[in-house]
Amino acid sequence: MRRLVKKIAASIMALTLVVAMGTTCFGATWGSYFGASQGWYEGAEGKLTSNKASGFTAAVDAVGWGGIWGGQIYIDGSKGDNARNISVKKGQTYTLSFSIKATNVTKFVYVKVATGETLAYSTWVKVPANKTKKVNVKFKAKANANSIYFGVGGDVGDRENVTTDADAPVRYGVFQNQFKMSAVDGLAEDANGDFTAATVLTVTKFTLIQQPKLKSVKSRKKGKVTVKFGKVKGAKSYKVKVGSKVYKTKKATLTVKAKSKKRVKVQVAAIAKSSNVAGAYSKAKRVKVK
Repeated sequence: MRRLVKKIAASIMALTLVVAMGTTCFGATWGSYFGASQGWYEGAEGKLTSNKASGFTAAVDAVGWGGIWGGQIYIDGSKGDNARNISVKKGQTYTLSFSIKATNVTKFVYVKVATGETLAYSTWVKVPANKTKKVNVKFKAKANANSIYFGVGGDVGDRENVTTDADAPVRYGVFQNQFKMSAVDGLAEDANGDFTAATVLTVTKFTLIQQPKLKSVKSRKKGKVTVKFGKVKGAKSYKVKVGSKVYKTKKATLTVKAKSKKRVKVQVAAIAKSSNVAGAYSKAKRVKVK
């Protein structure tokens, strides 16, 4: 996705955040862009009021009218301007999960995992006013990606032919598939139809973690099962499920007890450093215990 910010505007925003947030900004994870705040035409206005690896809070003073990307919160790995980059590989399976809340108005948010316009995955989230929406999706990446964007501006009208909004047809297609209605009709509900409306968007427990792969599952000794798997970036530990029992480990090899002569199913899931939330379990392997 093309960023709509000039270098000078980005510098001003970065300076503003340092002044507003003090030393916490030196470990910043999320960047932000609001069109009206930069003197542009998109209409969205706001700022980040909290910023950490597990999520953010954005005070949106006006949702705006000039497109979903008129207001955005992002980790932009292509720019190297954030402390934690996204690393998504084509063909690998990932879990994207977070909780999101919007005050006062119903808000549509578009979440996109991508590098520039090259899309790995995207989804719309409809956040009811003053209620927490939990998102937990498993997806197979369509492409490599190093960034994630939360589009929080007002996506008003039909933008498919707007030259500065190249991904409009893609996100409209995603909207239609999810909600079984046209994006133009559905997004008329965004911010209760009032694009001067203010809201506070809060994201917590943000997790984007790869599904680990089992390398081997063997039983070489009586009553024992040894599990080996590949570690994944961003994991603090792993859950290994052997039969009905779940074990926690930081190592990529684990030997546990299991009932002899029984055939057990084994799976592994990664627990993210950023949120302490576990991703999806891997494909299973089965082994007969000696």
